[in-house]
Amino acid sequence: MRVTLWLAIVLVTGCAGISETKNTDSGSWHTVFAHDSNGAATQGSKQALVDAVRAGKPIRVYWAGRRVEHVADAFFLTILGGEVFAQIETIQGQAPSDDPPAIEFRDNQWRTILSTNGDRALTWFTTR
Repeated sequence: MRVTLWLAIVLVTGCAGISETKNTDSGSWHTVFAHDSNGAATQGSKQALVDAVRAGKPIRVYWAGRRVEHVADAFFLTILGGEVFAQIETIQGQAPSDDPPAIEFRDNQWRTILSTNGDRALTWFTTR
């Protein structure tokens, strides 16, 4: 009985610690680099982003379209010539409408590679 109670306490305490760590990690995203559509830095540094990629940190990218804003996790990252290239998972295409604000699926798949070389203004995030 004592062994069973002791094991239960250890398991509950251990699970609580894991849960607490996970919640702390998910709340620690911060901007590491941002640039305009010409690739000029507006916040942070490209080298800090390169360092984060080399350290294996998770990377998340934000960009704004004409009427919508997007955030996606990078799932495959490449460093080439001092630039960072991030593939995002293929998504189902979206058709936004303004009145009322709504989004419906399109019949196409969409994928892209986002990069620090100025294709569009981007904000790059990583964890602490």
